[in-house]
Amino acid sequence: MSDSLLKLIQASDEEKKEKGTEYTPAEIYQQPEMWLETLKILEGQKEEILDFLGGETDRKFLLTGAGTSAFIGLCLENLFNKVSGYEARAVGTTEIITDPAAVFLKGKKYFLVHFARSGNSPESVGTFVLGEQSEADIKHIVITCNKDGKLAVMGREKRDHSLVILLPEKTNDRSLAMTSSFSSMVVAGQYIASIKDTARYAGIANELAEAGRKIMAEYSGELEALCSEPFERAVFLGSNTLLGCAKECHLKLQEETDGRVVGKFDTFLGLRHGPEAVIHDNTIVVYLMSEEPLVHQYELDLINGVKGKGIGMKKIVVCKKADDQTKAAAEVVIEHGRDIPDDYQSPAYVIIGQSLGVFKSLAYGLKPDSPSEAGVITRVVQGVRIYDHPAFYADGTLKVIAG
Repeated sequence: MSDSLLKLIQASDEEKKEKGTEYTPAEIYQQPEMWLETLKILEGQKEEILDFLGGETDRKFLLTGAGTSAFIGLCLENLFNKVSGYEARAVGTTEIITDPAAVFLKGKKYFLVHFARSGNSPESVGTFVLGEQSEADIKHIVITCNKDGKLAVMGREKRDHSLVILLPEKTNDRSLAMTSSFSSMVVAGQYIASIKDTARYAGIANELAEAGRKIMAEYSGELEALCSEPFERAVFLGSNTLLGCAKECHLKLQEETDGRVVGKFDTFLGLRHGPEAVIHDNTIVVYLMSEEPLVHQYELDLINGVKGKGIGMKKIVVCKKADDQTKAAAEVVIEHGRDIPDDYQSPAYVIIGQSLGVFKSLAYGLKPDSPSEAGVITRVVQGVRIYDHPAFYADGTLKVIAG
């Protein structure tokens, strides 16, 4: 089918302004190039990164961010634990803010990795400050798309125990929804996790770029056609690191449609434990498939179970190459054909949720660049105040440190 994303990009400036597609489609489409540019930036900072890590394998990685940026950690946690030589935990800034003592344990050593598009959200800034105030030994790694953001500035000010990694300027998405910022920060995290063998990772990044290009060029027309269907719910499933990708996909579709499509996410095995109840006749189900043989078998069991129950409107599969059982259980099969290990798939697979979000937004007559008609959601979160924990617990003072 046709490359529907490219058609949106090639429309006249007047038409794009009218439809609210000046930024989002192009920011989705640029992702493969942004991943390779991000790789070049990280390669240029490789020695600086290695020096900063210093071989301190007793120092735990905390992968943090707010909203979409928090999902980056979920896409990376397993990878860090398996290949980096360090233990890692994904934890959102929105969780750290309300209970920092449960995260920054006294006397423990951490690399606190801040993922942020703008670096200006109150929770992001507040988490940096709380880390500084804690009784833990914290070294900061700021990975951001905005050189002028508060996080980047704070990182540069604390140069003795902070490392700032600035991604390509074009990843600082101008649209409301995070797209190229999300996937490029995942790539940056993958590089750091894989720093023991960056030559291997460079090969994986190139495979990711090829997969992303193929998904958009060959399947965006099919995804656009799917969005003409009257679905009102969407369930995204992913195993292991792809759970983080599924979570981001559900949010992209939900926020791009201003909540008219309600998204859900889960693991394949987790779906049976209650969440399967949301799959009605108005629901699409998106399977983000593993290439690991045993994990794949678990996923096939679930897919065949859903098929046997006759639930759901349409099923979509994303994989390297679909086997006969998978093809028989899905109406839309997206095959990228590239060799990408499971723990690295998220940057390419998230394109599915991003594309569905744009096309369904347009189907509803919304503007993908700013789909929230009542202004409920904004590019940088508003209305949040972060309070100084030590001051409050000392004398009840509500001193605002961010927001």
